[in-house]
Amino acid sequence: MNSKPLVSILINNYNYGRYIREAIESALTQTYTHTEIVVVDDGSTDNSLEVAASFGDRVRLVRKENGGQASAFNAGFAASRGEIICFLDSDDLFIPTKVGRVVEIFGRYPQAGWCFNRLRMFGEDTGGPASIAVRARFGELDGRKATAAGKPPFLPTATSGLSFRRDTLARILPMSELIRITSDNYIKFVALSLAKGWMDSQELSLQRIHGNNAYTNRQAGKSRVFGRTGLLTGICLHERFPLLQPLGRSIFCNGLGTLWATGGLDPDCKQIVESFLGSFAIVTRSTMRLRAACTSAKAFL
Repeated sequence: MNSKPLVSILINNYNYGRYIREAIESALTQTYTHTEIVVVDDGSTDNSLEVAASFGDRVRLVRKENGGQASAFNAGFAASRGEIICFLDSDDLFIPTKVGRVVEIFGRYPQAGWCFNRLRMFGEDTGGPASIAVRARFGELDGRKATAAGKPPFLPTATSGLSFRRDTLARILPMSELIRITSDNYIKFVALSLAKGWMDSQELSLQRIHGNNAYTNRQAGKSRVFGRTGLLTGICLHERFPLLQPLGRSIFCNGLGTLWATGGLDPDCKQIVESFLGSFAIVTRSTMRLRAACTSAKAFL
């Protein structure tokens, strides 16, 4: 890696015109200045494009039809040039020293393929910036064996806390575009299986909590969103990475059981599930259905 690598900050956006200006400004005001900002607008129908375009050539604006978060990740990475990639949701913020800290860590630990950091929540629902108490391992982390065994270590972060060396992310993306929200879980699991990394204890990113969060702190239909996202993540992991098939099956079964417990499968999801289960021998298929049933039963205990 160069002594002063180019860092690409990828901002994915869908209808967050009221927040995206702050996100872009937080990327532009980093103390580490050798950066490029790539904004991917995923078919917004509000004023997002107008706001992003107002920054002129300080950002690279990628316009696309609505396809979900995974498709926005794919498009942003394809448009980027940096040796290091940092993800930022358009309703979140980076603190000014975020990118500099990531560059420092990658320079100090050449074997690290990824660097994740903790988030601090803020917004109307938090009463101000709020730290979340977590029990996790920080510092150097090699979770490859545990992840391959289906038991990945807990990583207390989300999209705006994810940074990668380009060669590591190139082994992850492009990803399946089935996962429309919370694609970061898929990326985290794959990264854990591919390379050593660093889990930083510093809160380098601010995660905004508001009424329209697609996943975090969601209230209405929360269990169903969690179930569907888990189910699709498990399928995508299983089909793309043979090493992650035990983990993929486990996540799939938990997601399927959660959906069973909260009203069953929607028609489009039912077709995906039946196709996936149909790829297994009858014994494996029966075992997976039993695991899902156990998850469903626990929801009523």
